[in-house]
Amino acid sequence: EPFGISPLEAMQCEVPTIISKQSGCAEILDKCIKVDYWDIYAMADAIYGLVTYPALGELFARKGLEEVTGLKWNNAAAKIKEGYERVIKEQEAKQK
Repeated sequence: EPFGISPLEAMQCEVPTIISKQSGCAEILDKCIKVDYWDIYAMADAIYGLVTYPALGELFARKGLEEVTGLKWNNAAAKIKEGYERVIKEQEAKQK
């Protein structure tokens, strides 16, 4: 799955999530563990860490839910709008 809706769904269910750094959702998610898809040892270490240290899993579960809850199209659109407005103001200031 190029973008990776499954990690978002897992995070909504308060599941600590491990994703590939190469997945599309890696660009927008911070509150998860990211490993290279080919690095089986890093993946095993991440799994081991979550299983061995329950507090770590609970932290990623809680923070992941907070993060994915904040992902809204309106928020993304507002950020883009702010960026465009900033560029327009900068261009207007240069023209004066």
